[in-house]
Amino acid sequence: MADRVVPVVLPHMGVSVDEATVVAWLKAVGDGVSEGEALCQISTDKVETDIPAPADGVLARTVAAVGETVPVGALLGELRVGADAPASVPALSVPSRFDPAHAARAALDHAGANGRTVSSPVARRLAADHGVDLNGLVGTGLRGRIRKADVLAAIDGAPDVTLAPPASAAAAGSAPAAVAPSPGDGRLPRGYEDVPHQVVPTTHARRVIAEHMIRSRQTAAHMTTEAEIDMSAALRTREALNSARLAAGQPKLTPLALIARACCTALAEFPDLNATFETERLIQWGEINVGIAVDTPQGLLVPVIRGCQRLTAPAIADAIADLADRARRRALTPDDMRAGTFTISNPGSVGAHSAMAIINQPQVAILGIPAIVRRPAVVIDEHGQETIGIRPLMMLALTFDHRAVDGVYATRCVVAIKRLLESWDAGAYG
Repeated sequence: MADRVVPVVLPHMGVSVDEATVVAWLKAVGDGVSEGEALCQISTDKVETDIPAPADGVLARTVAAVGETVPVGALLGELRVGADAPASVPALSVPSRFDPAHAARAALDHAGANGRTVSSPVARRLAADHGVDLNGLVGTGLRGRIRKADVLAAIDGAPDVTLAPPASAAAAGSAPAAVAPSPGDGRLPRGYEDVPHQVVPTTHARRVIAEHMIRSRQTAAHMTTEAEIDMSAALRTREALNSARLAAGQPKLTPLALIARACCTALAEFPDLNATFETERLIQWGEINVGIAVDTPQGLLVPVIRGCQRLTAPAIADAIADLADRARRRALTPDDMRAGTFTISNPGSVGAHSAMAIINQPQVAILGIPAIVRRPAVVIDEHGQETIGIRPLMMLALTFDHRAVDGVYATRCVVAIKRLLESWDAGAYG
């Protein structure tokens, strides 16, 4: 069987992912690989993941460099496969066959020949969101292609992105307007020159998170409504469930799983909060896909539990544990990150007593779970008399888009969650 060349391309990773950045090559040219073995790591605006080898063979060459952002379908590298493929080979040079990279370069040259600015889909969308004129940028991608990083740098006012002069200014021979100095250029904010410091470059993931947070704040009319919840009944149910789980060798349930189950029950009654708002229409989603915010060494990730309304609290707990484990091992796929319709953030797990959050676009609401704290509270004793008792209390926070729903609607939803948790029925909700 003769050797053949198999391309390694950036696969389609969901409708909202248009491009990815190569973070690292895990194999060197000449290394033997097995089908399914990780070749390189890529990062999108959703997740970092590995690109597997499409066949057994040898890595013949790499096309996309570390740090390069490429569109879906782009050639990343090539494998040499076949019975005669040696364990180690030099980089292949096959000038007589079709070269996808050369074709891509030619297409880019042709696309820009009519004067139209060549840019990635993500760059165009980001520029539109922030009012950035792409004609005023010189891109750092292949053949001057404007990438997402170029638009982000322009938004931040970073001087490492060259601003092209307007056509009228160029014709008159005038220089482009100067870019305002930024801490990103190595200089310091005014007045801080004598303060000891170190400069820590931000990661790609952190820059993506920052852009998403700013876009959400600029898009949605954020408002938060809270309800204090006595978690006594829910915690008693959790204790009973955990006794059975430990006897069966299963891990303990956390309060998060019970709160998520109560949240799904309440959202069925308040569907406008399990939705996407688009000014002239509200899309009510037919299933509740709950995103769970997970703190990882790479930054905050929000993997999604699909069809969460169909799961019991123990099943939700198992799903959360699986997603959190894979998030921290960098084993999530882009499919794990898509199609969330509602998000739960759990800063209480690290001790926060307040849990207002930023909405995860394009969703309408996010539920913040603070720490459960034992505090004095007014309670009703067995004789119907008010007294003071120590109770596990939590101030549950529902942040919502006030464009989509009124405050009273959102408040009724968080009160419904409170009612479910304070009268927890494991048979009905467990």
